Amino acid sequence: MMIRHASAISLPNIRLDFSQKTFREEYLLVAGGREPAASWLHEAAKERVLFGIDKGADACRAAGALPSLYIGDSDSVNPDTLEWINNAHVETKRFPTEKDKTDTQLALDLLAEKHDAFVILSGGFGGRFDHAFSLLYALVGTNLHGCIADDCEFLLILRDEDAVTLHLSSIPKSISLLPLSPVCSGVSIDGVHWPLTGATLRQHEPYAISNRLSSSDHRIAIKNGKGILALYLCWDEAAL
Repeated sequence: MMIRHASAISLPNIRLDFSQKTFREEYLLVAGGREPAASWLHEAAKERVLFGIDKGADACRAAGALPSLYIGDSDSVNPDTLEWINNAHVETKRFPTEKDKTDTQLALDLLAEKHDAFVILSGGFGGRFDHAFSLLYALVGTNLHGCIADDCEFLLILRDEDAVTLHLSSIPKSISLLPLSPVCSGVSIDGVHWPLTGATLRQHEPYAISNRLSSSDHRIAIKNGKGILALYLCWDEAAL
């Protein structure tokens, strides 16, 4: 793993420039939801520590991206993928199917003390709502900085006083702000049709959705004051 000490996080369709944040390590965890496009995953895995989480290892194999770690109960992964993992002598952590935590929660537990890391969760969208909900709040609960991302959707978690500038390679269909704590205060966003300055957003009244890009340079600047806020983007609604 290359130690990059980066304040910029780059994905194939987006770059994040953090103000006053520097990340020493970057992890890409691939779970068993909707598979990201193989080309997107292959590019996203470069210079990152890659975890294949149960069925998510199938997506890694399809993208030709060998994980550093395979973790899971192996109840949904393709046997050919397990053989690929074993033949490459990838480190594995196996768990029983009947357990209290999900495979993704167990993977995040391994990173819980990595306070200077940025975590990208892929294979988290699509399929069952309960799985997506569990994955989202498992990431929120780690207190790590991170996002859920693939080639169609992107969700960035912003914590207290986070300020980020996003540089987009293409225009998203929709831009939404979702309060993940009861109240988010001091929220500002620029580069969109309906900007906000120092706004208060409440979880029980999530009105700040379905915004659209207005900046000619495909740039969005966002700042969160207090609370836990999600910035959500989607590109290809037909694939959702």
